[in-house]
Amino acid sequence: MNRFSLKSFFLILALTFSFSAHSKFSLRRCLLLPITDDVQGAVSFKVFQKLEYYLKNSKWCYYKSNSEILNILGAYQKNLKTHLANAEVLKVISDRTKAGSLIKVDLIPHVKGIEVEIWVIADNGRDLYFKEKTLLETNDIEIITRTIMNWLEIYSRTIPYDGRVIGVLGNQFTIDIGKEFGVYPENKITIYRPKYKKKHPLLKEIVEWEKTSIGDGKLFHVTSSQSHGKVSNFHSKEKLRIGDWVLIGKDNKKKEEISIPFKDINKDAFGKLGTLGLFLNLGTGSATSTQSNTDVRKINGLVGGIDLEGELWITREFWSSLELGQHFGTFSADEGNIQTRSDNSVSNGIFKWKFGYKYLPIGFFYGPQVDGYFGYARMNYGLDTQTNDGFVETTFAGFLLGVRGNMPIHRLFRIFLNLEFMPSPGYTEKVQVYGKADDTSYYQIRFGTEYVYAENMAIEGSYSTSSSSAEFEGTNKEVKYKESFFRVGAKFTF
Repeated sequence: MNRFSLKSFFLILALTFSFSAHSKFSLRRCLLLPITDDVQGAVSFKVFQKLEYYLKNSKWCYYKSNSEILNILGAYQKNLKTHLANAEVLKVISDRTKAGSLIKVDLIPHVKGIEVEIWVIADNGRDLYFKEKTLLETNDIEIITRTIMNWLEIYSRTIPYDGRVIGVLGNQFTIDIGKEFGVYPENKITIYRPKYKKKHPLLKEIVEWEKTSIGDGKLFHVTSSQSHGKVSNFHSKEKLRIGDWVLIGKDNKKKEEISIPFKDINKDAFGKLGTLGLFLNLGTGSATSTQSNTDVRKINGLVGGIDLEGELWITREFWSSLELGQHFGTFSADEGNIQTRSDNSVSNGIFKWKFGYKYLPIGFFYGPQVDGYFGYARMNYGLDTQTNDGFVETTFAGFLLGVRGNMPIHRLFRIFLNLEFMPSPGYTEKVQVYGKADDTSYYQIRFGTEYVYAENMAIEGSYSTSSSSAEFEGTNKEVKYKESFFRVGAKFTF
């Protein structure tokens, strides 16, 4: 057994002495582990004091310091960071403190500031509930502490229950929260039973909890730390069990909230798998055929359609998305001498695959975001063939580049701007009219706002304009297609 293994063995032995068997503890019972900073505690001690004070006075966490454990860990100060990465050590600490959320903070000094990283770890020492990291360009203790507090507030909103059942007598029950949590007699409740938890395939964070509804009812007696209630309506044949989850009706809670920037922008912290959006479009489109400097023919009209967009969060920074769209309309003559007929039916198709990187200026996933991305796009303009007028079904396809940014302007609203283009897309015609294109281009600009309607749903409204054009070798001929849309729809987090 090597030196580290011996130290780990004796540390676990010291912590487990007279322990009870491992059990599942409430995520609302938290413990702040000793903070490491690589500078002999010059920063970590002050940060620890402020965070511990915050946790003791928070409404989401039942916190109780355990000086005995801190003293034991203090004896291993030289290798503390290594020991706190040991799942068995963390499991034993959870058993001793009955904490379901182990909060681990690491501070790494840099030349121009300090890197702050946080993990919230399950009572088995392995599962990861929450993780964030940022580089602050300051060593100010207040800013460091406020950053961590912001993250903990976000984490608190991912906890899938308000309390847990700790006692059962028929259809009556006792739960482990009371007035300190902000609940009162007559509060309506719903009881669920957890089935299993899902991990993000790459991040290994817990991203979703599968549960089944047991029943609903009311609380009839509340003390400072416990409440008693009765189920009036069972949703299945399942009976109450110790460990079932309890959700308090939102309209009945009377909790005071700490005002922290961006903490309510979205009630789910990062950790879900991605988003899926469905949108309706209504606007105008046009097709222009330039036969010579003096012969320009243009048709335009109303166009409407539907867009489907899916985005997968590969990691905290990297993502991939797929966009599909189909737009329909009828164009009529607007300019020039249209020879064939005055109307033309339109069916335009959109396909875009993107892969991007997300930069978080202040370190919060739901704070301001700036994304750069690349991919492949194909824009199909499905016009009826009018050879004499120069209108034909055409496709622009090729390498796509883009940048997008969004930021919160209110706890429920965000604004965004998206710019993308194809530097030199390929050009093809269903029926040859012009031949090989000499110069091609495509761009799109979209801006709008997003309203957080529910925990996993946002309503989005935007305006966009796009243009595709091709000029032809050895001639003055050119074709150009434009679309301008108002778009509204819903985006779901899954």
